[in-house]
Amino acid sequence: MTMDWGSAAPVVPLNYEEYLGPAMFAPLSRVTADVVEAGPGDVALDVACGTGILTRELARRLGERGRVTGLDLGEGMLAIARDHNAPGAAIEYVRGGADQLPFGDGEFTIVTCQQGLQFFPDRPAALAEIRRVLAPAGRVAVACWGATFEHAGWALIAAALDRHYGRGVGDMLRAPFRLCDPAELRLLLEEAGFGSVVVEIERVAARFPDPEHFALRVISAGPVFTAFSAGTAEQQAAVTSDVAAALEPYRDGDTVAFEMPSLLGVAHG
Repeated sequence: MTMDWGSAAPVVPLNYEEYLGPAMFAPLSRVTADVVEAGPGDVALDVACGTGILTRELARRLGERGRVTGLDLGEGMLAIARDHNAPGAAIEYVRGGADQLPFGDGEFTIVTCQQGLQFFPDRPAALAEIRRVLAPAGRVAVACWGATFEHAGWALIAAALDRHYGRGVGDMLRAPFRLCDPAELRLLLEEAGFGSVVVEIERVAARFPDPEHFALRVISAGPVFTAFSAGTAEQQAAVTSDVAAALEPYRDGDTVAFEMPSLLGVAHG
């Protein structure tokens, strides 16, 4: 099974924004904006922008003299993004794929791609397009999650899905972690023609509310929700309760907390 973000159920973008956003995507977006040195007057493109969490962070950094464009395949994701305003640079959201960016050569001084590259069917083509639209002295930052086993919550949900739904559904939840080798990310960037490539590991301290329903809320924030909701009530309850029990060592009051390591590749055009 594959992860189809473009046709995800309507509930997915809202849960993505409200549950996953504050816990893990917002903290990482601040680091990504830092390493790409986003600043006043830049012209930025955020590829696979989702609900615009990093896009809005870039807008804040760029200020009123800057300009930001967010691009995503999922119209549902873009609808949520457009509903959220941010101070700073004007934001335009565009529907499109990373392998055929609808922009001119050298149009952007900054391009970011946070947790998108691992899903692209043709990663070299997407990176070639990113390099094409990046100005010669521009900066690019690409973030991809580390290995599944390094992310306690996701590993536990995937194992529960394996038990109650089958390995195919569990593997859907592992999909965001399939580009987890720093050497592989570095090579992809270098072969695309980027210079001064540096790949480091950023350990995001993620904290999620509602531990008892952690599995359900994570699953309902991604395309695996379609397969999950097709199961019986007993299957769904078993996954939710199994994960809640297994997360007990990570409980901190009314939250559950663990690190989510991310590869963060930075390069120049």
